[in-house]
Amino acid sequence: GTDRGLPLYGYGLYFAESITKADEYTSAVNDGGPLDGCHVVLVCRVTGGRTQYCDTDKIDPSLLQQQVIQGPYHSVFGDRVSKLRKPYREVVVYSPTQCYPEYVVYY
Repeated sequence: GTDRGLPLYGYGLYFAESITKADEYTSAVNDGGPLDGCHVVLVCRVTGGRTQYCDTDKIDPSLLQQQVIQGPYHSVFGDRVSKLRKPYREVVVYSPTQCYPEYVVYY
């Protein structure tokens, strides 16, 4: 959302290999219903296809998006672990047809 800042790899659908990373972007349901206070995440199948590999912190989000939307790639694989020693990797797709929500997890 807008309160999280600009997306690192451009505007798209972000998926994490770790629930801990996904949890950073959730907020509690506050509707007074039976799920009040719960958090919700989707467990999805994602088709990455040919992936644009990115392992640097010098990122041009619009170029990455262009390489996927108009170029030879189908997704971005943001590897922040191997060189930058960050804790998470992410996959970004720019078309909703590349993901299938398989489970809804309430916690």
